[in-house]
Amino acid sequence: MLARPLSRALGRPLAGTLGVSGRLGQENSMRNPRRTAQTAAALMVGLSLVSVIAVLGASLSASAKNEVDSALNADYIITGNGGFSKSVIPAVSRLPGVTTTTVVYQGQFEVRGSLSTLTAATPAGLSKTVDLHITAGSGTPAMAAGDLLVDSNTATKNHLHVGSVVPVKFAQTGPTTMTVGGIYKSNPLLGSYVAGDGLFLSHFYNPLPTGVLLNTSPGAHGLETVLNNNVLVPYANVSAKTRAQFEANQQATVNQLLGLVYVLLALAILIALIGIVNTLMLSVFERTREIGLLRAVGMKRRQVRSMIRSESVIVALFGWVLGIVRGAVVGVAFAYALRNNGVTTVSVPS
Repeated sequence: MLARPLSRALGRPLAGTLGVSGRLGQENSMRNPRRTAQTAAALMVGLSLVSVIAVLGASLSASAKNEVDSALNADYIITGNGGFSKSVIPAVSRLPGVTTTTVVYQGQFEVRGSLSTLTAATPAGLSKTVDLHITAGSGTPAMAAGDLLVDSNTATKNHLHVGSVVPVKFAQTGPTTMTVGGIYKSNPLLGSYVAGDGLFLSHFYNPLPTGVLLNTSPGAHGLETVLNNNVLVPYANVSAKTRAQFEANQQATVNQLLGLVYVLLALAILIALIGIVNTLMLSVFERTREIGLLRAVGMKRRQVRSMIRSESVIVALFGWVLGIVRGAVVGVAFAYALRNNGVTTVSVPS
């Protein structure tokens, strides 16, 4: 249905540039639209997959950046490979220019029989380092009171509201209940459940911090160099990043995961191009008499080659146009479908 009109449109520039050879290549691709469509189908599928992954990758990368912008107000983020020594906390908090220090913990607990991750943070001064985007109830007051904060998607899914009593279970202290004190806007960086560090420390024996967020005074500069080159040198698995560097790191992680997928898809496109070559070779063999007649009436060898190349370019462009358009549409649809699973921003790469 699309092969004939698109071949006409895509071949018009070739017909104008190459003359008779380009026009014959255009007419050959139009003459058997079923063969043209079947030849371009493999390339279309391969490029569609590339476009889908490209849209999803760009959306995930943009979402990772927006998640950091939306959730963190801290000037510096100190993280390690898992938990790290508690002695890092006083070492960084007493540095000149540091005005607020927020310690972050993470641990596993059961909520209504399902295993989940509980994120805990220091309530005091939390608004200066973390933006919870509370939609119902309260944030730091509820955390300080020992209540549980739940993200909006989890609250909707489990029919939770402010004041709901939730049965939970900790590995060290056993089963208990927690009251939902607030609901915050979903952000994968924060997780589904957030609590104050006081409650966390009462249910986990000697937990190690997983992050430290620092807010500094306006005049403090170059603290990252001091942290990485002096203060954090004894801690091999700990490093400090500015918020911009943390954003870039989150985006790099997403891009690295997509790298292998792009390599596999490139192989699929290569196979599709080989398929186009094979089909055109068969087409040449099928048209031996036709090409002989063209040579008999004066067509030169280079003109025959130009005719075949023109047809191959038209077929490739046909598959490219359909693949890019189809893949972009499907990619945007996937990104919208995953908006509650971490893809908060839909981005189409240029």
